[in-house]
Amino acid sequence: MKFIHAADIHLGNPFIGLDQTLPAHLKKVVQESTLTAFIALINAAISEKVDFLIIAGDLYNATKTSPKIQEVVHHEFFRLDEVDIPVYLSFGNHDFEADKQNHLPWTTNVHIFNQNVETQYLTLTSGEKIALTGFSYQTQRQTKKVIDEFPIKNQEVDYHIGVYHGAVGNNGDPYAPFNVTDMNMKNYDYWALGHIHNRQVLNTVPFIGYSGDLQGLNRKETGEKGYYLVNSVNHVLVPDFHDVSIIVWQNISLSDVNDERDLMAQIMRFETKKTTFLSVNLSSEINEALYQRIANGITLDKIREQLPPNLWIVRLTVSRDGATILAEDNIDQRYWQEALEQVFSDFNISDYLSNQAPLFVREYFTSDEGKQLLRENMQRLIQDRKV
Repeated sequence: MKFIHAADIHLGNPFIGLDQTLPAHLKKVVQESTLTAFIALINAAISEKVDFLIIAGDLYNATKTSPKIQEVVHHEFFRLDEVDIPVYLSFGNHDFEADKQNHLPWTTNVHIFNQNVETQYLTLTSGEKIALTGFSYQTQRQTKKVIDEFPIKNQEVDYHIGVYHGAVGNNGDPYAPFNVTDMNMKNYDYWALGHIHNRQVLNTVPFIGYSGDLQGLNRKETGEKGYYLVNSVNHVLVPDFHDVSIIVWQNISLSDVNDERDLMAQIMRFETKKTTFLSVNLSSEINEALYQRIANGITLDKIREQLPPNLWIVRLTVSRDGATILAEDNIDQRYWQEALEQVFSDFNISDYLSNQAPLFVREYFTSDEGKQLLRENMQRLIQDRKV
């Protein structure tokens, strides 16, 4: 038996935080990166001739999706249908109830887990019998321990697989909390987890772990991203990681930097075949002139002008006297500030609040106090996105 375990594809992710100076060719790569990684996943499923594909939540970045994304998903799942590869899909906290929105019809090979825990069965051409137990989120917050509703392993099947979108935690935590002991008690052969974007192994045999997302979505999601190709080895399901990320986010720390030329030389030593977004931190003492040029954004602009096409500096910081100084990106900051002013010059709470919102809520946000609170919160978000 062979299958793919993937999760957290986040089709439609807006990639908030990349500034307006990003070159046009990189903007296109960014905009298409999650779709391109998804297509690479489907290509792999076909070339590897897997028995089935599991997507453990958050196929989409939001419950409502664009027609373009729906068309790509429909086309790619149809490709799997043509070669008899079923898809077992659950919805997570980002795309809960996505199938209840206006959506292109799902191809016949797509099996969506209900909002209540359910088990679906599959018999392979080899004759092996598979049970897959999972659920889809009912709301954006799933505070109960859904793991308690999972049945004990069905002894009439060869393999029983759990599909679970959630996080280790206690009852009342927001993302279907569970613990490893709970899962081990079910005696399943494999737990395909979703929700955490970094690959993590919580238990080896049986495997309990996160495949991570297919494409890093921000500078904190560093390194290669992809899926697990799972094979049966002596009746043990063993995952093997495969990279399909289009953009790789990396953090590097540099020391002994004397001037801009030296800084550029050290950055250019960073070799990469993929499109790479770098966050650079200078951890050494630098002279005051260079420090001021970095703080004012001059150095960042100058370095960006000399970068190869597949490399971009998204963040430049200096660690000094126990504090971290972020290089100012004046164009980016001005863009966001102008957007904020434009929003509030034409602001009407009725455009943003549902008619079902209580009257006292609507009245508060139409008051001067409410508008000021919204302005302050949006201003804080603009500052936070640069951290």
